[in-house]
Amino acid sequence: MNIIFCDGVMPPEMDWNTREYYAGNWKHWLQFRVEKDHDVIMQIPKFPHAHALLMKYDEWENIMDFQDINPETVLIGHSAGGGFILKYLSTHPELKIKQAILVAPWIDTNNEQPNGFYDGFDLNNNMVKQTTCGIDMMISDDDMPDILSSTDKIAENITNIKVHKYKNRGHFLFSELPEILDIIKFNK
Repeated sequence: MNIIFCDGVMPPEMDWNTREYYAGNWKHWLQFRVEKDHDVIMQIPKFPHAHALLMKYDEWENIMDFQDINPETVLIGHSAGGGFILKYLSTHPELKIKQAILVAPWIDTNNEQPNGFYDGFDLNNNMVKQTTCGIDMMISDDDMPDILSSTDKIAENITNIKVHKYKNRGHFLFSELPEILDIIKFNK
């Protein structure tokens, strides 16, 4: 088993220099936990132009194509990274993975992305069939409106998705996210 983590992007108002230090950087905590406690390798690829107004799907796709994705892979994505995982699965129907976990995924339902990052893919149940343990989505009741719009659209179109609802967790911008350890299918 291996895990590939797809990070979100910085909002337009965020400074490039603070990216690694913002409070939501739980990915490193997760990497430590899964590697130490479960002896599972977690890769965190760096995607180019990881800024909301600059991201380009083909660049992210090229990076993802070099990852070790196999039937034992768990893909985890936060925010735009979660939306990217959905598009990547949709545009690569031959892929078979163990599980996908989307944490507060964003898919640009308001069509604000100038580069059309999320254009040209279909949200459907076929993505669940590409997994052996399904797709899980973590959402919070007080997340941003564009995230809630995205999670609603995802849940409407992927009927077999497992939705985990939380209260007062915002956009899951914490230094730790212990709830995700109960969602990852380590032993299945």
